[in-house]
Amino acid sequence: MPDPSIRLAAVGDIDLSRDAARAAGERGAGWPFEHLRPHLAGADLRFGNMESVILPPDYPDERIDPDGLVGRFDASASLAAAGFDIVNLAQNHVLDAGTAGMFHTRDRIEAAGVAAAGVGRSQPEARRMRVLTAGGLRVGFLCYAEDSNYTLGTTGPCGARYTPGNVLADLAENAGRADVLVVSVHADLEFTDTPSPARREAFRRFAAAGAALVLGHHPHVPQGVERVGRGLVAYSLGNCVFDAHTSEYMRSHGPHTGQSFLLNVELSPAGAGDFERVGFRIDPPPEQRPRPLAGREAEALLARLDDLDRAVVDDETVAANWRRAALRHLDIYLERLRGMGREEVIDDLLGRLLLVAENRSWVEEVFRVVRQRWSARADAPCPYNRPHRLLRRRFEDRPGD
Repeated sequence: MPDPSIRLAAVGDIDLSRDAARAAGERGAGWPFEHLRPHLAGADLRFGNMESVILPPDYPDERIDPDGLVGRFDASASLAAAGFDIVNLAQNHVLDAGTAGMFHTRDRIEAAGVAAAGVGRSQPEARRMRVLTAGGLRVGFLCYAEDSNYTLGTTGPCGARYTPGNVLADLAENAGRADVLVVSVHADLEFTDTPSPARREAFRRFAAAGAALVLGHHPHVPQGVERVGRGLVAYSLGNCVFDAHTSEYMRSHGPHTGQSFLLNVELSPAGAGDFERVGFRIDPPPEQRPRPLAGREAEALLARLDDLDRAVVDDETVAANWRRAALRHLDIYLERLRGMGREEVIDDLLGRLLLVAENRSWVEEVFRVVRQRWSARADAPCPYNRPHRLLRRRFEDRPGD
């Protein structure tokens, strides 16, 4: 007799704090997901990554972060209307309105009948597995977020901290407490077509350690899907509901910030079975909500997703993309360094670069570039000048050098 199985539908980043919130306020809570609802309805369980914060009624206006993904619209109504069963709250914006906003968001979503995972008053609480039952199966969700420039090392009340060690430990601890294990991770750099080599390796390890499904998000663009043993890894689900056209930040990194997919996958105690992707586009205003594609539009997007599947298993492509992303971020921080004083560099910039996981990952790649270039010069002859004499050196004219 075959193992019982369920169908899980998963989507990526959901921001219900800005344009989508205004539209839902005018047209009804069901507006943002109206076109996706038929596809969500066909699943036994529905998952999304909740990227915005619901402000408490008494939250002071003067404390609202204009750059935060926060709003007074009760987004829980839209999640419930779409039929979501569970959302990951562990993401880099979860503290945009402090712990007050984080816990209010969790409480509102839970009150609407949707499980909100990945946050808590302590790391053990945030890392606690959420178990949902569907089709006679217990499906356990483990949700995490990488430390970022928005969380800056916070380990008190916040999102579950992502490290490969944490995930592997939690998979081992919860192996007998659910029939199917799903891991959700918010991590890596934004707007890259492939994951970092380190994240790809980690996600593969999670699948090998018993995760039937590993879901990645945060890059804001779709990435490839890969089978690993009995598991399935979706490296980035991209955006689902987001201001892809009216946010300058998103628009400047388009067009793929406005194109992604809904993932349907069959799950059983034996692992991940068949899967399909429903490609969609976030239409420009006044729509600015996901619309499943058909005909040639769908064919073109699915062909691109197939290309991303091939790219994610190509070591050279993954390494080259990651190096470009790391050097791009180095340029960003070199620009920020201009005009900064010593105290600001010590108190802020160096801490971000050396202590925050999101930045350490690409800084390590820059160090690899440095080591390669210095190693290439190590054996070069230097009959008339000191080694590396052609490098620009600030202290070259100091006495005693």
